[in-house]
Amino acid sequence: MIVTAGVVVIMVMLITTIMLTLVLIIIWRTPPALVALYFIPFFIMEGAYVSAVFTKIPEGGWLPFAVSMILALIMFGWYYGRQRKAEYEMANKVTVERLGELLARPEVQRVPGLCFFYSNIQDGLTPVLAHYIKNVSSLHAATVFVTLRYLLVAKVDERERILVRRLGPGGVYACTVQYGYADSFRGDDLTAQVTSRLRRHVEAEAGAEEAARLEAAWKAGVVHVRGKMRFYVGDDAGWFDKVMLGFYEFLHGICRSALPALGTPLQRRVEIGMMHKV
Repeated sequence: MIVTAGVVVIMVMLITTIMLTLVLIIIWRTPPALVALYFIPFFIMEGAYVSAVFTKIPEGGWLPFAVSMILALIMFGWYYGRQRKAEYEMANKVTVERLGELLARPEVQRVPGLCFFYSNIQDGLTPVLAHYIKNVSSLHAATVFVTLRYLLVAKVDERERILVRRLGPGGVYACTVQYGYADSFRGDDLTAQVTSRLRRHVEAEAGAEEAARLEAAWKAGVVHVRGKMRFYVGDDAGWFDKVMLGFYEFLHGICRSALPALGTPLQRRVEIGMMHKV
């Protein structure tokens, strides 16, 4: 037990040194000379300790390495699934022109209310949107496509926190919410901030009539929609995809939804599923 603890402690120290060095370079923009003054002495000292405890691996030091390998496999499975999902979304994203075509169909109706439609795509709209419109044949009178963007800064200036713009079809807007690693916000606060910023933007860009329609949609009720794309691994998929994407789907199934994390009320949350065959 003492040997295992020693291996864990020194590895944590070495990893902490490496991670802090990356923070100094990438986030804090520290001059290379100062980074070297920190990194070189600590790396040499901790590297010497690591080489010493490696001789104790047969005596029990193998356990933390086995645990770390399991954790690394879990992280790789999650990363691989997320990358495949992002590639599909970018290849099949809905453009503003395509959205206009979908909304122009005679069977598609605009229903009262304000909808916040969450998406991970910065340039374009999620393919879940096309799936939603084709199957439900409706879209809220005012729909805001919200993308949460994480920045490598502590806090984002309030003037740059929420960026909104008007898309082509009437009553459809895009919003990017930028936040840093020290920022925190709740769903109700976020909803109020986005709506307030959007109202000012509409009044300045489009005029009173569209601002009145936005206000009417707000009073009719607010709903938060999140698209949830899942993989369907067919028999013709390769063995690697079957294993990794099947494992990703297991992890995805036991993970918490993003909407509760934002603090949005339960009665206002809607999740839309979409299957993608691999």
